[in-house]
Amino acid sequence: MAKLDELQLKQNIKSNDISNAYLFYGEEGYLKQFYVNKLKQKLVDPAFESFNLHLFEGNDTTIDDILKDAQMLPMMSEYSLVIVRDFPNDRLQYDVKALVEYFKEINDLCVLVFWYDAVEPNEKSESFKKLIKAFDEAGAVVQMKKRSESDVAKLLVSAAQKRGATLDSSNARYLISVAGNDIKTLLNEIDKLSYFVGGGEITKAIIDDMAVKCLQAKIYDLSKHVVAGNTDSAYGVLDTLFAAKEDPLIILSTIIGVYVDMYRVKCAKSAGGNYNDVGKYFNYKGREFALRNASRDCAELTEKQLRSSLDVISQADIKMKSTAVDKKLLLEELIIKLVLIARERYNA
Repeated sequence: MAKLDELQLKQNIKSNDISNAYLFYGEEGYLKQFYVNKLKQKLVDPAFESFNLHLFEGNDTTIDDILKDAQMLPMMSEYSLVIVRDFPNDRLQYDVKALVEYFKEINDLCVLVFWYDAVEPNEKSESFKKLIKAFDEAGAVVQMKKRSESDVAKLLVSAAQKRGATLDSSNARYLISVAGNDIKTLLNEIDKLSYFVGGGEITKAIIDDMAVKCLQAKIYDLSKHVVAGNTDSAYGVLDTLFAAKEDPLIILSTIIGVYVDMYRVKCAKSAGGNYNDVGKYFNYKGREFALRNASRDCAELTEKQLRSSLDVISQADIKMKSTAVDKKLLLEELIIKLVLIARERYNA
């Protein structure tokens, strides 16, 4: 089967074109779990699950135990299923050889799944490259990449419809900008919003009232107030983040990301382009909304102001990571500096 994309994997499972070995990895955690569950539903009869389903987790896993179960014959079923979640990276260099040997005389009645979920493999390491090659030759390798914003929006529209609600594509995109681009989180939001509206429409106002904002969306709110020179509102958002016990380092990291987005978009506009051009050179797949937000928020700032803002943010980052300064106080000081830089535009 070799390397598959998500659509090919979906079609193969549907048509019973099942491989004896799968390697799932990549950015999109929800999709990896979704297809592992699809294989489980397809291959394992619940009545014989205790005989035919073998689960292994992370550091508690040894290659000998995995291959021992992979050699077992299924009971009252066409296949047994062995699922290995987050096999330790540091053991790959020793254990890939054992997998390669197993694949030479693979048990045709077993489906072996290696699934990287909470732990991401080091894709540049020689041992992981050997693992990919082994699964590539014996079965299928599927890298679950982030879906584009357009694809996720279509998924949300369909999910709302299945739950008896209505969601148009523009509000689906808006929900992504509010709740983030994690599919599992978004589907949980669709569950909640669909239940609230019954058979009605999920509107922008309902999303504003009920959807849980991700940290990045809150930082967008913060940046809007900063750019407008509205210190009180900016501090209000910051206080909300502190009350939610958000890590100051994570807050600062997200602020950095937002200002980098604005600077990239501003430079693109200065060169005669637009925010979409930035996506051609940097990876914004699945979070295209970040560029739209950056285009909006940077409109009232000059390149010089954005460079000055990035300078003070960089200084705050260095100070936060290298000194014992009160991190909350440092963020409050940073907001003041950013507001003062933004006000140069209004006071000119």
